[in-house]
Amino acid sequence: MSSSVRPVLQTVLVDVAPPLVAYYGLRAAGASEYVALISATVLSGARVLYGVLRSRRLDPFAAYLLLTFGMSLAVGLATDDPKTVLIGNTLVNGIGGLIFLGSCVVGTPLTQVVGERFRKSDDEPVRDADRFRRVHIQLSAMWGIGLLLEVAVRLVVIANESVDVANGVNSAITLPVIGFLVLATIVVARRNAGEQTAPL
Repeated sequence: MSSSVRPVLQTVLVDVAPPLVAYYGLRAAGASEYVALISATVLSGARVLYGVLRSRRLDPFAAYLLLTFGMSLAVGLATDDPKTVLIGNTLVNGIGGLIFLGSCVVGTPLTQVVGERFRKSDDEPVRDADRFRRVHIQLSAMWGIGLLLEVAVRLVVIANESVDVANGVNSAITLPVIGFLVLATIVVARRNAGEQTAPL
């Protein structure tokens, strides 16, 4: 279980850390808030594109990441107001939460897609596909609601702080929220491990 969750945590850290370092590095070098935000967005997108090219496949989760990057970049290029860019990027994360919720009723639950992405070839096959799907519907709903709540908190921070402060605080908010969701996912997976292969 822990070995299969570890790649997810590593992915989150790689997604969060480089853009944050790029933003504050550029700000320290004298770049404007807008330039730093756009550069950080492009860096995030470059990592997603690299992952897709390296795996040579575009699964639903990779498509979701590319979609969020594209929308974030579109928001950034549509305005030169850094606070609006920050709000737009946050709302894009909200769309991600809606996608998690939507996957509960249309197609494959997104957590199942993520789990299969990190699944090892020698892992035990799923014994009860219907139960497996129900568990992932619960998990995807939890992630969707959690991400939407995170967005609400981040918007409050943006409304009350400067761009420099809000960008750092929002990143600090993201890590514990994702950590909590991963921990909750582990708990749910272990609870169902007796009857089927764990989801993640």
